[in-house]
Amino acid sequence: MNLREVIKILRFERRRVLAMSRVCEPEFAGDYLRTARALGIAAEIVEKFAGTHRRKDGRNG
Repeated sequence: MNLREVIKILRFERRRVLAMSRVCEPEFAGDYLRTARALGIAAEIVEKFAGTHRRKDGRNG
């Protein structure tokens, strides 16, 4: 699985969890929102470092 697919899955799961937070019992909504926030942060981190993945550093070629 490449990093582009991972980012896509994380964003989808974030949207799914946000939707769940709107339809669930109010006492569970906070947990869903925290999970969605964590998934968003994880997607941002993966996207930030996806550009540096397996890039040549110039010393070998």
